[in-house]
This record gives sequence, C-alpha cells and structure tokens, in this order.
Amino acid sequence: MTASLNALAAELARRELLPSPTVEDDFVYGLTRFAAIDAEVMFNVDPEPEDRPELDVSDLADAVERVLAITPAQWSVLIERIAAEVEEAVGEDPVEESTDLRDDLSLMSVVVFADVVLLSFDAPKQFPDSDIRVQLDEELAFDDLEIEDRDADDAETITFESVDALLDHLSKDQ
Repeated sequence: MTASLNALAAELARRELLPSPTVEDDFVYGLTRFAAIDAEVMFNVDPEPEDRPELDVSDLADAVERVLAITPAQWSVLIERIAAEVEEAVGEDPVEESTDLRDDLSLMSVVVFADVVLLSFDAPKQFPDSDIRVQLDEELAFDDLEIEDRDADDAETITFESVDALLDHLSKDQ
C-alpha cells in the first residue's frame, strides 16, 4: 500500500493540488491554498485501503481537484446551508454569543474520500468546545452535519432524526 500512497502523493504534487504532500499511515495530507476562502487549508486524502484494496490514484486526485475548484459563490451557498441546518436544530434556544454563525465558521480541514468529502469547522464564539463536521456527497452537495464535543473523552456520537427526538432523549436523561 505504501507504493500506492507514494504514487498518490506524487500525483497530487504533479497536479499541484498539494504542493508538499506527506504520506502517513494509510493516507496522504498537506496544506494547500483553497481559493474559495482564500486561505491555506489542511487537506487529507484517504483512499480507505481497508475498504478499497485497489487504489485509483487518478480518481482521488480528481476528487481533490473538484473540491479545490469550488468557487467563492458556491462556498457561500454551502455556508448558508450549514448555518440554516444549525439554526434549525438550535431553534429558539438562547445562545451565549449573538455572532452570526456564518461569520464564526472557520474551515480547519478537508478530508477527501473516494465518494464523500468531510469538512471540519471551528466556530469559536458559537460553539467554543465543539467541532462542526459537514459531509458532502460525490457532487459536493450538502449531505449531513454533526456537532461534536471535542473535549469528550469517550463520548459516543448520537444522531437524531429530528429536534423532537433530541429533546425526548435529553428529557429522558434528566
């Protein structure tokens, strides 16, 4: 697998997608310029060798290229969707900080798999102790969102089908 990961790193560098990719364990990573937000972002490319023994270097490099081709206008639409999803989940609950989530979200890293992309955000004012993880589908459309407490040691992530299901769960634990 190391030879395949080295080939992936070489292809990412050849296409100038990740200028200085590093191979580690079962993935390739590196900082690159993400034009949609005009900033350097850590990109991780995970070929999922345990699930996909045949690594298609070109397909993964194409996936990274598609993510890097997201325009500022497309990014703005995505941020609006993320904020709307979070606001819908929070509802009328009071918040500690009145900063608009759209202004608070900061992209920390991108993980590119063969068929999905995961975005990891920090929102230090709205969610100071949490990571916001967003899953995009193959067409880079919003697919799912999760807010995870980063300080929880052995925390189990629980997904709820609705806000009512979340409230039922919380009231049951009281």
